[in-house]
Amino acid sequence: MESEPGSGTAYISKPFMENLHLGEGDPVEIVVTPKCVVQAKFHPNSWIDTRMISLDKQTMDKIGLPLFSQVKLRKAFCPETDCLTLEVPQGTAVTRIQMRGMIERVQGAVLNGQEYLRLTTDRGQEINFRLIRAEPVEMSRISKTTRIKLVDLEGVDYVSRHDTSFCDVGGLADAIRKVREVIQLPLRHPEIFYHLGIDPPRGVLLHGPSGTGKTLIARAVASETGCYFKSIIGTEIMDKYYGESEAKLRAAFEDAYKNSPAIIFIDEIDALAPRRDTTEGDVERRVTAQLLALMDGMEDRGSIIVLAATNLPNVLDHALRRPGRFDREILIGVPDRGGRGEILKIHTRDMPIGKVNLDELAEKTHGFVGADLKALCREASYKALKRILPGLEDTEQELSQDFLDAIKVESQDFEEALKEMRPSSGRNFEVDLTGSGWDRIAGYSVEIEFLKETILWPLCNDSFLSGLGVNRPAGLLLTGLSGVGKTLMAKSLAKESGFNVIQIRGPELLSKYMGESERNFRELFRQARQMAPTIVILDGIDSLATSGGSDSMFMERVVNQLAMEMNSNSGEKPIVVVATAARPEDVPPVLRATGRFGHKLTINPPNSEDRALLFKMYLNKDRVAFSGDYATAAKESEGLTGGDIEDVCRRVILRAARHALERDSDTACEVVITGDDLVKLLDRWKLTRGVRHSDV
Repeated sequence: MESEPGSGTAYISKPFMENLHLGEGDPVEIVVTPKCVVQAKFHPNSWIDTRMISLDKQTMDKIGLPLFSQVKLRKAFCPETDCLTLEVPQGTAVTRIQMRGMIERVQGAVLNGQEYLRLTTDRGQEINFRLIRAEPVEMSRISKTTRIKLVDLEGVDYVSRHDTSFCDVGGLADAIRKVREVIQLPLRHPEIFYHLGIDPPRGVLLHGPSGTGKTLIARAVASETGCYFKSIIGTEIMDKYYGESEAKLRAAFEDAYKNSPAIIFIDEIDALAPRRDTTEGDVERRVTAQLLALMDGMEDRGSIIVLAATNLPNVLDHALRRPGRFDREILIGVPDRGGRGEILKIHTRDMPIGKVNLDELAEKTHGFVGADLKALCREASYKALKRILPGLEDTEQELSQDFLDAIKVESQDFEEALKEMRPSSGRNFEVDLTGSGWDRIAGYSVEIEFLKETILWPLCNDSFLSGLGVNRPAGLLLTGLSGVGKTLMAKSLAKESGFNVIQIRGPELLSKYMGESERNFRELFRQARQMAPTIVILDGIDSLATSGGSDSMFMERVVNQLAMEMNSNSGEKPIVVVATAARPEDVPPVLRATGRFGHKLTINPPNSEDRALLFKMYLNKDRVAFSGDYATAAKESEGLTGGDIEDVCRRVILRAARHALERDSDTACEVVITGDDLVKLLDRWKLTRGVRHSDV
C-alpha cells in the first residue's frame, strides 16, 4: 500500500488470517529469499479477495516482488526487541513521553532490516526516524517493554529542551534519590524484589508546600523511566451521576494495566480522597473507598506504581497512609540557599544573562520555592525588555537577529523583579534580611564569635556531629535592653546560616479563643518543618509569661505547646528557634531548660569602642561627610544603645541635609556634618529623649 511506505505490514483478509491461525498484529513470514517477516493486520477493505494480500512498496522492492506476484505465507516466530536506537531527524523536537506514546501505536511492528521507522504523533504528524540498531537481533518485533534510545545526527544522546529529566529539578537531591529508589528501581529491575522475596512498593506520596516541584518530579520520573504515564485529575474523575466517578477511576487503572509498566500520577489527591470521617459528601467517600480497593487489588506490583502529590497530607484518609498502599511518604520541602542557587542556574541556562551573581541572588531569595524562582527569572526578562526597548509590544517591525543578540538580562533587572516578588512558602512570615549580616553589626565581636562557634558551626557540620552522637542546638535565647540589637543579631545569624527564615512576634500567636493560640504554634512549626532547614525568630517571647485572659491555665497551655513543638524538632534537617526577651527571668522556666533554649546570650549596651564603630557605620555614606572625631562622639553618647545611636545619626543627617538644600538647591550635593553638629544634637536628643521635636 502506497499510503504506508516502509511500514513492514501485510494486510490480509480476515478469513485468510483465520485459516493461518493468525491474530491481529501477529508476525507472518513471506516465504521468499531472502527471508522476510512482516506484521499481519486485517485488510481495511472487506470486499477484498480472500487470497489477496497488500504490501507496501518498500517491502516489495526489498524482496524483489512485482505487482500481482504469487507468494506463500506462514505463521512465524519473531523475538521481542529489547532496545531500539533511533536517530531523530534534524529540526524535530520530541520528548520521551511523546516518544513512548508513538511507540505504543506501533506495538507488534516487525523490524526486518528496514532503514527507517515511521511514527505518528498525537496530532497526526508523521516522522521518519532512521533505525540505527535493534537489540538483541535485527529481525524482531516492538513490544511494550522495548526501551527506546534516541540519538542526534552526530550519534550523541538526544535530549529535547521540552523534555523533563532529573537535571531539570534543582535543590531536591535527597528527595530525588528517595524517589528513584522507590519508583525507578522496581520499574527497571523488578527481579531484585522477587529474588529478595519481598513485594515492590505500591505507592509513593509526595507532600510539601505548593510550588516546590512535586509534579515536576513526577514528570521527570516518567520521562527518565520511559514508561507509560497516566495522570489523574480530581475534577475529571468527579461526576454528578451515581457510580460514574468510581467507573472513571477504575478505567484509569485498567488503562495503566494494559500499558504496563506504568506510573499512575494523582495530583492534589487530598481533593480526590479526603478523610471519610470528616467529609460531608457521599461521592468523596465512595471515591476514597474505590481508590483503597484498587490499590489493594494491584497484583502486578512491580509494573504499576501509584504516585500522588498533595500539600495537605493531614487531610488524606488515614487508610491510604499505611504500608501496602502508600508505602513511602517523601517531603518535598523548600530549598535552602544552595538549592536556590541550583534552581536559578537551571532557569537561566538558556537565558542570555550578563554579570549576574546567582549565588548572591540565591541568598536574597530565602523562602522562595522553585515556582517563585522561575517566575523571578521570567519577570527579570520582562524588565530587561522594557529597559532595552520600551513599548516593544506596540512594535510591528520584525526584530533582527543582531537586536536579539544584544538583549541581556542584567543584575539590575533581577533586583527590580525581586522588589515585586513575594515568596510562596513564607508568605505569612515575610522577613527582610537586606539590612542584616555580620557586616551590619558594629562591635560585639565576642558575641558574634560565640554565635559562630555555638550555633553556626554545629549547624553547618550537623551530619558529622550526628555520627558522633552530638545533638544539634535547638534554641537560642537573646536577652538585653530594648535597642541593643537583639533582633538584628537574630536576623544576622539567620542570614549567615543560609537557612530559610520565619520571623514572628510572640503576641501575634496569641488569641482570645480557646485552643487558637496552641493551633497557631502548631501551624508555625508545621510550616517550619516544611521549610527546613529553618531558623524561627520569636520576637518578644517574654510576652508568654504574662496572662491576658480569664483562664488561669491559658499561658501554661501555650508554653507547654511551644515546649512540645521544640522537643519534636528531631528531623533530618535542623530547625533552630531564636527568641528575644528583655530579661531571661521573664521567660518561663520550662522553656529555659536544656534542650530548648539551652543556649543563652546577653547583649549588653555598646561600650565606647563599639559606639565609635556604630557612629562610623551610620555616618560613613557615599554623600555624607563627617569631619568630627568618632572617639569624641562615642564619649558624648555614654549610655546609649545601638538603636539610640542609629536614631541620632538619622536625625543629624536630616538636619544637615535641610541646611544643605537651603544653601544649594542641587539635590546631588554632598552633606557635611561637623563634630559640633553631632554633639549639639546629642545634647538635645538626651533632653528630649522619647519626645518628637519639630526642629530635629
